[in-house]
Amino acid sequence: MATYQHISHGFDPVFNERSTVLVLGSFPSVLSRKNDFYYGNPQNRFWRVLAALAKAPVPETTSKKKEMLLSCGIALWDVIQECDIKGSSDASIKNVVPAQVGLITRTAPIKRVICNGATAGRLYKKYLLYKVGIEAEVLPSTSPANAAWGFDRLSERWLAALDGVRPATDDEVDSFECERKSAKRAGKGEVEYAHVRIPAPDASSYAVHKSMQGNKRKDTKPELLVRQRLRETGLGGYRLQWKVPGRPDVAWPGKKVALFIHGCYWYRCPHCNLSLPKKNTEYWVAKFNRNQERDAQNEAALIADGWKVHVVWECELKKDKREETFAELLPVIAHELGKELR
Repeated sequence: MATYQHISHGFDPVFNERSTVLVLGSFPSVLSRKNDFYYGNPQNRFWRVLAALAKAPVPETTSKKKEMLLSCGIALWDVIQECDIKGSSDASIKNVVPAQVGLITRTAPIKRVICNGATAGRLYKKYLLYKVGIEAEVLPSTSPANAAWGFDRLSERWLAALDGVRPATDDEVDSFECERKSAKRAGKGEVEYAHVRIPAPDASSYAVHKSMQGNKRKDTKPELLVRQRLRETGLGGYRLQWKVPGRPDVAWPGKKVALFIHGCYWYRCPHCNLSLPKKNTEYWVAKFNRNQERDAQNEAALIADGWKVHVVWECELKKDKREETFAELLPVIAHELGKELR
């Protein structure tokens, strides 16, 4: 009986700057890993289908297979880079490390994604869809295990899906390159720290990606709590995200009073003993340092312009510290605004 092994993919994706369609499998089978290339099981029908598309003989060597893929404008890879697996059983896959699909999407003008089989489609949706941003078309698996689909029926379905597939033209390649350079100049997906640009890492899973998306930039619970207490004590009349350096969470522009309400983790609270992320530590250290550097510059700019700046940390608004924080903060703000507390 097969036992679990932790396996790395073992060979590179096939693509070039003219690839327009990305075909993804799940993970190489035992025979594919042995032969060091995709769909190495002689019973797998992928290469027969591709030959029918190219109207050419079935390729026998790795170089001929690569040549046929590129001549059709097809990039080929698998969803998974590493995993625990029993033999060639897709159903046993666990502890997935997804492929760094950006290697392809940053180089080639990919317009479509096709998944070879339901398992590849499920894994793509979970691990790669949010990175690529293209819904995949899931086709019946070319694996010999998919006996319900005879070759004629399978070939007809694949050929219909791949009808019209071709390499990108020179104009399309140039247009994609211009868009990529424009995005790079705009700083998309990158963080600047000092004079170094560090690529933003991909989230380790779709769940992490969704969790990061859920982090609010405004109207957080600490902000809502502070604003409620300000209104209750007669310190209303404020503006939110006022257009001055740092965009203070709460501001009284006429009196030049600014209040920042910082989350402890992202702004690196000096009162908390905060850990660093275990993955992509270099990126996060640079990002946190840049956050602190930016905040200091914004505060200095406000003070130089005559503003009075206050900072409240998330930890200072916990139930056991909240009243003490407000007891110190609110009288000061009231004095600066020329108001009486209720």
